[in-house]
Amino acid sequence: MIDIDRQRIDIRCPSCHFLNKVTLKQIRLRDAVICRGCKANIRLEDHFNTTEKAVRSFRRAMGQFEEQLAQIGTITIRL
Repeated sequence: MIDIDRQRIDIRCPSCHFLNKVTLKQIRLRDAVICRGCKANIRLEDHFNTTEKAVRSFRRAMGQFEEQLAQIGTITIRL
């Protein structure tokens, strides 16, 4: 299964507007990152756990997709 937590996205530093790459896991865990531009601490916030909910939903959908693929592999067509 795809490890969605390792996916990277760009966020802008609120101070210097430098683009910083962070992982979805860092956002989900509300980590603090250091801006590569101005070295300021950026506290990641997951308002209303939207990232957590999206990751959970993605994992559920991928699980269902894998189940469907497994079922397709076991279908026997009789003529």
